[in-house]
Amino acid sequence: MVFILLLLSACRPSEEAPSSTTLLLSLVNPALVWQDEVLGVRTSLAFRPTPAILEALEHGVPVTVVVETRVHPTAGFLASNDQTRNHRYEIRYLPLSEHYQLTALKTNQSTTFPRLRLLLANLSEPRLLDTQLRADALDGQSWQVQVRVDIDRARLPAPMQVGVWRDRQWSSNDAWQTFVVNKPVDGEAE
Repeated sequence: MVFILLLLSACRPSEEAPSSTTLLLSLVNPALVWQDEVLGVRTSLAFRPTPAILEALEHGVPVTVVVETRVHPTAGFLASNDQTRNHRYEIRYLPLSEHYQLTALKTNQSTTFPRLRLLLANLSEPRLLDTQLRADALDGQSWQVQVRVDIDRARLPAPMQVGVWRDRQWSSNDAWQTFVVNKPVDGEAE
């Protein structure tokens, strides 16, 4: 009896290891970059789909990953000054060709991959996401830039939306990452 208990306790999964039913979706090393007098966020995405997301893809449901950027002055509390940009990437499974397709919805640029792991590797490559904050709009004041990533559950089919809002398999729980930016110096953000 003691042997069975020891064997079962040794087989228990580690508390620190993320569960396969917990969504892993996060920004990797986000950094502010000035390019052509416009502020952008250079980052890549770490994404490990859950079984529920994989099942949805296999049943023809496109899954959209959204990277949201929000920019506003640090002084002042008016929400009218907020500038929010959504960068969406749609992932779909093409059953006839057995390929996966990644579409950047802002540019409508699609790329097809024979395996999901290749699509995920493409998402993990650094990319520049513009915030549309121009250097001449800073006017000597500092601005706060926030960025986060999640699954865009509002773009799922209506019957699925009710069930996924509180499901941990569909939410990254990624907190806003916040930066403060001032006037650019030699092409870099402070």
